Amino acid sequence: MNLTNIYSATSLVLEPYRKVQFLSSIYYTSITDSALIVFWIIATGMMASPFFVIWYVSLMAVAFRYSVKETAITSVLYVILYLGIFELDQTLNITVSELLVRLGYIPLAGVLGMFFSIEISDQIDGKIQIIKGEEALKKAHNELERKVEERTEQLVLINKDLTDSINYAERIQLAILPSKDDLQRVFQDSFVLHLPKDIISGDFHWMYSSGDTIHVAVVDCTGHGVPGALLSMIGSNLLNSIVIDKGITSPAQILSSMDSALRELLKAEIDGLAVNDGMDMSVCSIDTKNGRLSYSGAQGHGVLLKNGVATSLEPTKYSIGGLVVEHKKEFQQYDTEFSHNDTLYLFTDGYQDQFGGAKGKKFYRKNLLKLIDGVQDRPMSEQLVTLRETFSTWKGEHWQVDDVTVLGLKLKKG
Repeated sequence: MNLTNIYSATSLVLEPYRKVQFLSSIYYTSITDSALIVFWIIATGMMASPFFVIWYVSLMAVAFRYSVKETAITSVLYVILYLGIFELDQTLNITVSELLVRLGYIPLAGVLGMFFSIEISDQIDGKIQIIKGEEALKKAHNELERKVEERTEQLVLINKDLTDSINYAERIQLAILPSKDDLQRVFQDSFVLHLPKDIISGDFHWMYSSGDTIHVAVVDCTGHGVPGALLSMIGSNLLNSIVIDKGITSPAQILSSMDSALRELLKAEIDGLAVNDGMDMSVCSIDTKNGRLSYSGAQGHGVLLKNGVATSLEPTKYSIGGLVVEHKKEFQQYDTEFSHNDTLYLFTDGYQDQFGGAKGKKFYRKNLLKLIDGVQDRPMSEQLVTLRETFSTWKGEHWQVDDVTVLGLKLKKG
């Protein structure tokens, strides 16, 4: 009796929590719980006692762990066992209505157990799906981070290769430009302010000295960076070919020859697509013996300070190369005399077009001419410093919009 009661109490508490594979078997559950009830009845001789509650709990435990089919079979088995004991117990003191109620509780316990099992299973499945989703998301995030790191490393290498290549291209480009020493051997008091937007530049300056005549040019090629730099090398080679090889020395004729040669070289129309690559440039021929200066510009900019008075060197409103025009380009030439220590400035439009200042506006050409006029009495080295510092201060935190070139020459006669 006592042993049976202890087993009953233990079974009620532990029934839903059986973890050992053997103990969680449906055969163990059904057979042991049924045997327990039979032993209880034999020990107590009281079928009227609430022993049947164990069957309800046992059936709910089956419903938690097994399928609907197994739960139904177990329910039928318990009903048969109950009815068998009911028939065998001669001391039974319960009514038929109580019997039917107890029998009804058996399938009801199975239904309740199955309902709770489904609810719990759904919640578990939901949590499992959430966990799986979180794990998949974490895995995808880690994979994405790995790929980003790989791509970043690749981009760093690519950027390094590109930067190294561009830096080497800068050395090549600087090698074709007149150096500071080359310039000062011809013009002792001179400067060139050269500020590329992107390491290498579409701006370049050029010089050739032949006897008493010096040819200088400042050129602004379409674009900047690599495309501009490639075009600048073409322009430098064309100037060498036209002036040095062919002996053309008139600035206007130099521009006409440059225009024809560049159009032929770049093919003004390729596969029906117009090519608008070109150059804006200023060309001067300086006769130091006779004190004469000849100037021609193709959208270029220049100013001559004669005895402290500024004379603007107006360009022709054509660029070199570019789109086809209906008529032949005629480049005007300006000829004038100069005195000893007059100053010539040639510049591209990068300085005047730079945005900056308190309102983020352009510097404008009028302010550049005013700046040049204000520093003309200083040595060229000081003028260079002033022009560079003014540009840097004006630009401030703004992006540099274009390449910048300003060439200043103190003219000598005789």
